[in-house]
Parts: sequence; structure tokens; C-alpha cells
Amino acid sequence: MEKAFPRGPWTIPVLMIVVFACDLAAPLGVAVAILYVIPLLLTVHTPRQRDALYYGLGAIALLWTALFLKPGALSLQYAVFNRMLGTFVLCLLTWGLLQLKRTRAELLQSEISRTKTVQDLLLERAGRSHAEALMEAAQEARAHAETAVAGAVAGRQRAEEHFLVSQLRLESIIDSAMDAIITVDHEQKIVVFNHAAERMFKCAAKEAIDRSLDRFIPAHFRDAHRSHVNRFGQSGVTTRKMGQLGTVTGLRADGEEFPIEAAISHVTVQGSKFFTVILRDITERTRLEEQLRRTERIAELGTVASGMAHEIGTPMNVILGRAEYLLDRVTDEPVRKGLQTIVAQVERITRVMNQLLSFARRKPPQPRSLRLQDVIESSLEMFHERLSSKRVQVELQVDAAASPTISGDSDQMSQVMINLIMNALHAMPEGGKLRITLGLEKGMVKLTISDTGHGISHDIVKQIFDPFFTTKEFGKGTGLGLTVVKGIIEEHQGSIEVESEPGIGTTFTILLPKSP
Repeated sequence: MEKAFPRGPWTIPVLMIVVFACDLAAPLGVAVAILYVIPLLLTVHTPRQRDALYYGLGAIALLWTALFLKPGALSLQYAVFNRMLGTFVLCLLTWGLLQLKRTRAELLQSEISRTKTVQDLLLERAGRSHAEALMEAAQEARAHAETAVAGAVAGRQRAEEHFLVSQLRLESIIDSAMDAIITVDHEQKIVVFNHAAERMFKCAAKEAIDRSLDRFIPAHFRDAHRSHVNRFGQSGVTTRKMGQLGTVTGLRADGEEFPIEAAISHVTVQGSKFFTVILRDITERTRLEEQLRRTERIAELGTVASGMAHEIGTPMNVILGRAEYLLDRVTDEPVRKGLQTIVAQVERITRVMNQLLSFARRKPPQPRSLRLQDVIESSLEMFHERLSSKRVQVELQVDAAASPTISGDSDQMSQVMINLIMNALHAMPEGGKLRITLGLEKGMVKLTISDTGHGISHDIVKQIFDPFFTTKEFGKGTGLGLTVVKGIIEEHQGSIEVESEPGIGTTFTILLPKSP
């Protein structure tokens, strides 16, 4: 608040009248008019901001009025010059006083606004590990600003410098925060958008400020979000800590939706409410949690599969042996067909059990220098008859100059090729083209296996490596082949990806480290 003028409202007018009377009484050449500076300086303490202007104009008017009221004298030219100089001094002083009072008012208003902003920012950092550092910085900034306001008359320049340093420090703390910090007004227009928010939402601050927060919320959540914020503002609770709101969904500038955790607080500044949220991207944490759940599920499935294979394998071997024994000794054709059916189904069960055992008890790879070209050619030779009978044309392209080799287990890599070629055959029941390429890419050995089969729809491509997931008809697949393939590739420090278009075909891309 402006400090009230201590000597009553008539002190300055009385002083100006006294100076005017002295000016009339003094000789024309004497610079008594300079005494108008005294009442003009006293306007520093008046509550009205334009008092310096009003009294300055009054002093100038009295200054020249005195000249015209006096009779002519020999020193008239000197007196005119003297009063012109006085007028200049009074104008300059009036301008300086106006600037001083305006600066004081701006600093005071800036301090009030900045203090409330600091309080808002302090609230939103409650419960976070670096809250103490932020509060200390904010309190230091407030102390600097209060000192600057108290000494504005004596050191305006020093106060501005301290305020600037404090503001920069506070902004640097906000911008250096690891979590995104966003503040919105009562209309949910963004007023604060720090660097972490820019990285999280892939949007520059200048493009977000003064825009609606809705652009960072998926359309189907916007109404619920607005309703929640309004209820929170009316609840009387000022803060809700991280995690209390549950998982919230955010929307990046490129259209990607992602999970976030949020803490929210609100503060009222000059009758307007401001809401501040601290956001944390939990995409990676969610992925790791899902991976952990899948690992635990696979471990449980592996245990169950191992037990099943052991319990079922022994009686199946007995049934197979007895059926083959009888098949060699009977001549009745219907009986032989029945026995052949038993043998075929037992062999199928045995293959399923072997895949279960391979999935559950996959041995660590025994790496050695291995030419993938040899593995590919031997696998194709194994399927030569089936490829021909299915009218599948094979196209093999190998970068002979590079002759890529890997450090890998020959048996496991053969299992990878067998599974992928088998999948390609199942995808092309009416024939087609199987294309296999082998070469180098960015220091890695790249193997691609493409078919022109029926393809896989986009909504299930992400599931094809899950255990027991299959797109084949019941009884024609276990859903473990690609799971085993992925496990083998990852144990070889490689990666496998799949691209598929329904009606066009499927491509598996494998990257493996090149052997030294």
C-alpha cells in the first residue's frame, strides 16, 4: 500500500502559495521560483499517483503568473531565462516523480502477483522429493522482492535486478523439473507449460500457452475431465497427491495416447482460480509391469506344460508302440485304418508335447560361429517336397560378398527357420511365393522371411508372439511356435518384428549380432 501523506492534505498547496508570495515579493531577477521543487518533492508521499503532475502544472502556472504580475525591471530578460530554466527543471522533476510512483505501483503489483504465483507453485510441489529446494528458492525470491519494494525510492535499479534474478531462478527450477508442470486458469487455458511438459506432449510451450488443455486430453475423456476439475475446485480441498487420481490418459501432439499419473492443486488469485497439475509419464512403468505379468504367466505356463508333457508322454509312447505293433500284424483293412488314425493322432500329440517341453525347458544356446546361409539352405531342403507339392515358389537372396555369420546355436536357429517356413506354408494353401533374404544392415545380420499368403489383421498382429495364441483352426496349431522363435532370437541378443497386410502377405524381420 502507498504510505499516506503525514502532514495533512493542505500542506503542499500552502507551501506553493508561500513560494508564490515570496516570488512576488522578491526582486525579478532572484530565482525564488526554484523553491517550488520543495512542495513538488512532497508529492512522493501522497496517495494519488498523478499528484506530481497536477502540482507540477500548478507550480509552472504560478511561476509565470508571478512574472506577469510584477512591474517591468532592468533584469526582465534574465528573469525570463531564469523562469524558463525553472520550468524545465519542474517539468523534468514532475516526469521523474511520475515515473517513480508508477514504478513503485508496478513493483508492488508485481510482488503481489508473483507472491501468489510462488504460493501456488509451492503447493503443487507438496509431497515431491525436491519440494524443500523449491520452497527455499521461492522464499528467497520473495525476500529479495520485498527488500526491493521497501527500498524502491533509494534503489530502484537494485530492486529490479534482484527481482529479475529471483524470477529467472524460479523459472529455471520449474523448467528443470523432471515431471511436467501445467497451470491452467478457470477456463482451463494453459498459462504455465514447462520443458518437461514440452517433451512429454511433444509440443512447444509457445504453441500451448493460452490454448485449451483439451488438446492434450483424448476426446472421449474431455467431458469427464472438465467435470472432475470443476468438482475438485468446489470441494474445498486444495491438493491431491500423485496417484490419488488413478491412471489418467494423455494425448501427445502427434495423436499418441499414453498413461500418466497426476497430482493437482488449485489457488485463487484476485478472484480467479488457477489449477496446477504435475504429470508423470508412466508408459515405461506400465510396459515393464505388463512384461513382468507376462513373464510370470509364461513361467506358470511353462511349469504346467512341463508337468503335462511328462504325465501324458509316457502313456502316449505306450499307445503308439502298441498301435504300431498291431498295425504290423493285422490285415483287415478297416482295422488297419483305425490303427493308422491312432498312430497319426498320437504322433500329433507327441509333437505338441515336444513343443511344450521346448517352450518350458528351452536349453541355453551353445553359441559357435554359424553361417546362417547353411541353416537356411538345410531348412529349405527339409521342406523341398512340401514346398513343391504346395506350389510354393522359393526365392533366396544372400549377400555373398558380405557372407554374414553369427555366434549362435545351430539347432535353435534351425528350429527358428522350421517354424517360420511352416507358418508360411500354412498361410499359402493355394500356393504362392516364399522370399528369404540375408544380408548386413548397420553392423547386424538381417534375415527376412516373406510370404504372399492371406496375411494377419492389424488388431491381432501384436498378439502372435503370445504363448498359446494362434490364428490357425482348432487342432492345427499349438500357439507356441512363434513364442519359441521369439525366445530363441532374444537369447541370441537379437530382435524379431512382423509386418502383415491382410490379403497381401506377412514378413518377419530378424536382426542378430554379427560374429566378431
